[in-house]
Amino acid sequence: MKLLKQLALIAGFSVVGEIISYLLKEILGIFIPGSLIGMIILFILLTTKVIKYDFVDDVGEFFVNNMGFFFVPVAVSIMNYFGILAPIWWKLLLIIIISFFLTFVSVGLSVKLTMLLQDKMRGDIDD
Repeated sequence: MKLLKQLALIAGFSVVGEIISYLLKEILGIFIPGSLIGMIILFILLTTKVIKYDFVDDVGEFFVNNMGFFFVPVAVSIMNYFGILAPIWWKLLLIIIISFFLTFVSVGLSVKLTMLLQDKMRGDIDD
């Protein structure tokens, strides 16, 4: 029963996100994926401790542990469009490689900056 409640809570945030996404698109003409909006709302409520971590931890852990499984439909869809993608495969590969390295470097620099700021706040580093 606990897992069902956790799943319902996560699904509820997804539904709320979809509603907000629809309203944003209709009123302002801005499209933001509803699942993203729902997860941002859930993140904010978790970090402000409005919702306790225990309310979503088991189902969240299941989703993270089985994340690869959720990419299977995407991979199958890509295979369905192979004829369209075949002439530009090298461009896609180049974009993937460049974005990987940009992400890798930006995350590394962000972590380094965060650690530096944490050390500075603790007084470990003198100016």
